[in-house]
Amino acid sequence: MSAQVDSFVRDRLPPPEAQPEFRFDLPELQYPERFNAAVELIDQAPAEGIAVINENGSWTYGELKEMSDRIARLLVEEEGLVPGNRVFLRGPNCATMFAAWLGILKAGGVVVATMPIL
Repeated sequence: MSAQVDSFVRDRLPPPEAQPEFRFDLPELQYPERFNAAVELIDQAPAEGIAVINENGSWTYGELKEMSDRIARLLVEEEGLVPGNRVFLRGPNCATMFAAWLGILKAGGVVVATMPIL
């Protein structure tokens, strides 16, 4: 982590004149300054519904939400993550990695994921 604002992604956007004009005039398109789709999707799913199935069993949406919330809290409160920081995520495809990916998004981080075979 660094005390500097991480502007890597913002610095690589196309110039303003090359970007589309975003107009959100309809009331149903009014969103807060920061909107986290991961939080919205997990929160809307039924807690008892199956979210992840793998060879070790399955996780419900409630379990996935609990684990990703814990990871997000750890990143912010103990590691000092601020929105926009990149977080390197390396590991096998498994439910825990999926929860970590969601936790990073919930905390406002940018996931940089790789697989061990690379």
